[in-house]
Parts: sequence; structure tokens; C-alpha cells
Amino acid sequence: MIYSSETYAGALLEILVHANIGKVPKTQAWIEIWFPEALKIEEVTAAEVPGWNADDMLASRAYGDRWLEERRTAVLVVPSMVTAGIERNVVINQDHPDFALLESSEPQEVAWDARLFGTNAKPS
Repeated sequence: MIYSSETYAGALLEILVHANIGKVPKTQAWIEIWFPEALKIEEVTAAEVPGWNADDMLASRAYGDRWLEERRTAVLVVPSMVTAGIERNVVINQDHPDFALLESSEPQEVAWDARLFGTNAKPS
């Protein structure tokens, strides 16, 4: 499963919260992914899944596990807990037959702004 975000900024926030290291992560790269217009994409809102944003993540993980197990779509768009649901994340099932329809750019290095970690921060 590939866990991504709709925006570059959203992806950076997700990396920071999940890395939980308090400094600039090293060896990070990003890619852009394109979905064909005809691709079926499942979208879910926090309101559709009671407990979606609970700290234990039981409801959100159960929903995602069901989606993955049932192979309903290659792409699932979900609310980002890091942004309180304002931004959205994109989960991609590379085992789904429609995964082959997706295209991506070449990886590019993430340009971290040192001000996120203090003025003298350097990648560690």
C-alpha cells in the first residue's frame, strides 16, 4: 500500500508527524502521481466513519483494511488527521488491477525549509 497526500505541503506534514524525530529527515524524495479520468476513486469523509479521528485509529484502520481486503478501488481518498480533515491523503493499492493505469514522475529530492526546525537546522 502506498500512503500519499493530495498536496506537497500535506505530504511534508505527514512525514514530519509520522517520523516523530523533531529534525529534518534525510533521504526524502517525492513523486507526482497522475490518475486517468476514467479511474474509479473511492472517497470517504470523517463524517461517514464515526471515530475516524480517534487517537486509537481503530475506525479509520478498520475502514482502510476493509477497502484493501475487498479491493474496491485502486485509490482511496481519506481525510488527513494531521490537518484536522482540511487536507486529504491518498491511499493507493498497488495490488489492485487498476494500479497499472497510474503514472508517476521521477523521484525528486525534498527541499526541507530549515526554519521548520530552527534557523541552523541541517538534514540529519
